[in-house]
Amino acid sequence: MKQVKLEKAKTAKPKVDTTKTGDAGIAPVKLDKKQLKALVDKIRDRKRPELELIQMARQSKQAKLRRKLGKQLRSQFEGAAFDARKIDKVLARNQAELSAVLKKEGAAAAKKLGPIIKRRQQGIANTRKALEQIRYQPHLTTPIPITTPFLIYATPVGMLTDTHVEPFNNWAKFFYTSDKNTAYDSVVVNFYFSWQNNSDFLAVINCSTNLIANGIIEDTAEPGWLFPGSAWISLWAQLTVFLGSTTINYQGTQLKQMGQVLTEAGYSEIGSPGTINSQDINGTFALSCADIQVQPGQIVVFEVACLATWWIDEGGSITVSFDFDPAGRQLMCPALQVDLLTAPQGGFNPVVA
Repeated sequence: MKQVKLEKAKTAKPKVDTTKTGDAGIAPVKLDKKQLKALVDKIRDRKRPELELIQMARQSKQAKLRRKLGKQLRSQFEGAAFDARKIDKVLARNQAELSAVLKKEGAAAAKKLGPIIKRRQQGIANTRKALEQIRYQPHLTTPIPITTPFLIYATPVGMLTDTHVEPFNNWAKFFYTSDKNTAYDSVVVNFYFSWQNNSDFLAVINCSTNLIANGIIEDTAEPGWLFPGSAWISLWAQLTVFLGSTTINYQGTQLKQMGQVLTEAGYSEIGSPGTINSQDINGTFALSCADIQVQPGQIVVFEVACLATWWIDEGGSITVSFDFDPAGRQLMCPALQVDLLTAPQGGFNPVVA
């Protein structure tokens, strides 16, 4: 994917539409669509390992070792007699393999934590600078509602079945299912909003939004004799703020779990029906990020995401469904509100995507 230099986005001059003015007589600013697309392309190229994914990978590998152990032990029970010493050897070998996996995963997790910690430090540094701008100063908050996203996007491409963009009525319908054994996989649906500091002064902002969900997550697992198959799926609501090379996602109000399902199949020597578990995801998940410093002329991109992550061990499947019309299944993000905490010195033009 083509790389885009974000420095150009920081210095680009916003275009003012002088043919239309708001209620206060201030002309709105039109953001360049191509510029926004370039910024989002850059964002999507970033690798963003999350802590919950590290834990999930570890759980998946442990489940696979349990399944392997079951197959090894089952061979010891074939016939009328079995050797307990052989079973002890199998158990000891499994324990050694488990210890080796955990040690290896610990080293891999340490490498993955490096970028996460660095990203957090960037976000904290931005927050510190923002607070330095407004500390000990009374301020009047200026609410700036952004009522439509400039883009609704899903990964993998093709899982969206329908989308709609309208002020305070922005939604996406999507469906995804998989029966592939995997240590980790994910899908994500994103609503992208943007705002530009159209002034010659530093701005400090808060942002908040609601992700309204009406869907279902489901997984299945195949039965087994000693150690049955298993599957796990989790759904998250996440707000990430991008300012050039800085990512802000460390605040506790930016990530909320929407639901999760763990399925372990029953015990069976002979083939039998698998186990199915599901959870209705129906509710409103409030997300917010506080004290963001925005440079003069800088564009901020807000990513409001619904992220599904899962693993499947030895058969089974997962399903994420937000598109069943009779039940009104859909994912909705009505708007994103920016609260300007610094006075609009020298005038301020609202910006529309």
